[in-house]
Amino acid sequence: MRADLEHKIAAVLPAGQVYLGGFTTSRSTSSSPDRCDAPEKRRPVVLSQARSSSGDFLGKLGDIFFRTLTADVPSPSGGDTALDPAERAKSQKRKKAFFGGWDSMAGQWLAAAQPRTKVGVIVAVAVTDSHFQFVYAQYNRWNGTLDEAIELGASFRRDTLSWNRLTHSDPDEVQLGFTDGSWGTLMGPDADERAKFFPYTLSERDPIP
Repeated sequence: MRADLEHKIAAVLPAGQVYLGGFTTSRSTSSSPDRCDAPEKRRPVVLSQARSSSGDFLGKLGDIFFRTLTADVPSPSGGDTALDPAERAKSQKRKKAFFGGWDSMAGQWLAAAQPRTKVGVIVAVAVTDSHFQFVYAQYNRWNGTLDEAIELGASFRRDTLSWNRLTHSDPDEVQLGFTDGSWGTLMGPDADERAKFFPYTLSERDPIP
């Protein structure tokens, strides 16, 4: 993760948490029918007081154009399955991208990674000695520089993450499994960050635990 972002994140973390590093994340771009796009009402509104910086609007237009060109348009996932053991076994066997519903730990994590905002935002997960802390940092979509606004989002105890697994879709697409039996798929962390924070990553050939 870029050094200027790490510096800003470390400065806003809750008192008493020891910053160990972090990674950026975003929604999965997989074309799978059970993709992990969170419904709008589940996605947090962030950086609502931030003002767009010079050039950001042009960057926004470029982002919209690229998504349209590549047909990368978010659509709400249909994977809102409750934590039913029988349904879990089916999803497990089929290696579904998402299981657990939006109230599950995986659902909450996926929603946190897909915020709603009017400005450019980098979604980062700060790793501390005890938690995974979502952080939203404003950036200029035209030139990539960081702006001033930054805020904290959802926080998860590190011991609630029970496994992580690669998928066949993309080398940076990762499935995260939680202690409540749910799992979800999203982009990041990358290979170096997985080696640092998740040293026991399962391969795409390994079954979902």
